[in-house]
Amino acid sequence: MSEQAEVVIIGGGIMGTSLALALTRLGIRDVLVLERHTVASGASGKTGALLRQHYTNVPEATLAHLSLQTFANWADAVGGDCGFRRTGSIVTVATSGDDAVNVERMHRVVAMQREVGIQSEVISADRLVDLQPFDRADDITAAIYERDSGYVDAVAATHGMADAAIRGGARVRERCAVTGLRANGGRVTGVETTDGPISAGLVVCAAGAWSVPLLAGVGLAVPVEAQRVQVVVLNRPLEMPADGTMTYVDTAAGFFCRDWGPGRTLAGVGGGEFHDIVDPFAFDERSEPRFGEVVKSYVARRMPAMARAHELYGYAGIYDMTPDTHPILSGIEGLDGLYLMLGFSGAGFKKGPAIGQSLASLIVHGRGDPVDLTRFRFSRFSDGTWEEPWSENEYSFSTDFGHKF
Repeated sequence: MSEQAEVVIIGGGIMGTSLALALTRLGIRDVLVLERHTVASGASGKTGALLRQHYTNVPEATLAHLSLQTFANWADAVGGDCGFRRTGSIVTVATSGDDAVNVERMHRVVAMQREVGIQSEVISADRLVDLQPFDRADDITAAIYERDSGYVDAVAATHGMADAAIRGGARVRERCAVTGLRANGGRVTGVETTDGPISAGLVVCAAGAWSVPLLAGVGLAVPVEAQRVQVVVLNRPLEMPADGTMTYVDTAAGFFCRDWGPGRTLAGVGGGEFHDIVDPFAFDERSEPRFGEVVKSYVARRMPAMARAHELYGYAGIYDMTPDTHPILSGIEGLDGLYLMLGFSGAGFKKGPAIGQSLASLIVHGRGDPVDLTRFRFSRFSDGTWEEPWSENEYSFSTDFGHKF
């Protein structure tokens, strides 16, 4: 006789654990989260966890903003400490030549974000240097500044979500790999695992790129690829501050970074040769030997002193990429009992708490709340609407940053 659960969630990252917590708070307590390794051992454990709120479309801006409120008020909202640090955030896009259209778009995006509740503003290049005197900004005319943004300890946050879900009545089982989905008559009825079969009234697949073969087993082809992405931790030179640097998503210079403890910076590049499609079950989790020097050269475009930083170590993780770089958050037409929660394309962690709440509401009440998830439906890939822009203010990018804003 198989084990049973009302809801089985595949994947113990920020998405699976936040959904489990949200379901328990809506009264669904017979929830079982299955993680093949340990909680936060996949993409959630490798993310930089930059809490950027800057999106050009309302649904994702709202998800990022609401999630930031959870991270910033973690003790009351979840319990414990998630390592949240409010540093302020800088976002850049190219603003010259063909990309000069971005300046007007930045102002329109900020106006939208303020309606959402995000405290963001367009600042001049001179103002950026006032805020961060070690910056150079002669390549841009403006940037976006978010005073309330920052970063979080991704592993602590994911563990905190899991612990809160357990206190709410959910179960979280580590070292239990899901090997297949069970289906009968157009309905998913449970999962096969290394611990045996488990029957479920509902299955939510939140296993990122590792989900693809599981879903193929029930005839569902999801357009998700595993993209290997490298990051490096740099020891800053003394001419840089020991702490107090803002988080950067600097598409104009082609890098992202955040503080990684006193005197250290976690950084990566936006796209290109260090982003390759791989098998998520067999990829090199080490960074390449020359990657640190490449990252330093990119970061030094904005902070010249970082050319003299020293690489401490690096590693590689996985983005679960969709064709439009937006996630899939929905049920599946013609396959009852299954929901997808994947395809975050390297920009999911910051939105995890609000996504968990909204998908739980969709499951329990039939509508996403606090955010309507209609735009994230899986069927957009079959009806062609995935090719439509999500905002009239989407930026023109001069560098390949891997995902849209």
